[in-house]
Amino acid sequence: MDAPVLLTAVIENALNGYFALDERARARLAEIEGKVVALEITGLDLTLYFVPGATGLQVLGRYGDRPDTVIRGTPMALARLSLAEDPNRVVLSGDVSIDGNTHAGRVFREALASVELDWEELLSKAVGDIAAHQIGNALRGLGGWARRSAGALRMDVTEYLQEESRDLPTRYEIEDFANGVDDLRDGVERLAARVARAARGLGDPDQQ
Repeated sequence: MDAPVLLTAVIENALNGYFALDERARARLAEIEGKVVALEITGLDLTLYFVPGATGLQVLGRYGDRPDTVIRGTPMALARLSLAEDPNRVVLSGDVSIDGNTHAGRVFREALASVELDWEELLSKAVGDIAAHQIGNALRGLGGWARRSAGALRMDVTEYLQEESRDLPTRYEIEDFANGVDDLRDGVERLAARVARAARGLGDPDQQ
C-alpha cells in the first residue's frame, strides 16, 4: 500500500528538523546519498522509502524502482530491536529481515540512533492513534537497533580480548596486579629502611 502523503511529509519534516541539529547524523546520511532504504512494516501493509542525501532525508510513499535495501518486520518485531540485549539475534531469528545493500541499511540505522521524537503525537493526526503507535515503534526500533548493536559489539569485543586473545586483562587480573604492586612497594620500603639502618651502623665506631 502506498503511504499517505501526509504521513511521509510529517516523518520527513520531523527527521530533517532533528538532523538539522545533528551534524554527525547528516554526515552519516551523506555517506549513502542516493541510496534508497525501504522500511516494510508487515501487518500494516505499509512501506516507507527513505532517500538519504547530504542535506537530509527524503521520505516517499511510493518508489518506482527496486530499493537498494529493504528492512522488513512487524511493528512488534521492529520494536523489539530497541529492547533486545543483542538485536542481531532478533534478525537472525527471522522476525526482522534486511535484504540488499546491508551497508546502506546499517548507516541509515546509525543516523537514526540519536533521534528521539514523540512519533505518536506527530503521526496521530495523519494516520490515527493505533497506526501512529505501530509506525512509531518501527522507527524507534531502527534507531535502537543501531544503539544496541554497538553496545553488544563492544561487549563482544571486550569479552573476546579478555577471554580468548588475552590482550586485555580482566577486572580480577587488574586487582591482582594492583595488589602485587602494593606488596612490592611495601617490600622495597622495608628493604630500604634495613639498608639505611645497616649503613648507619657501619658508620658508627662504637658499633664496630
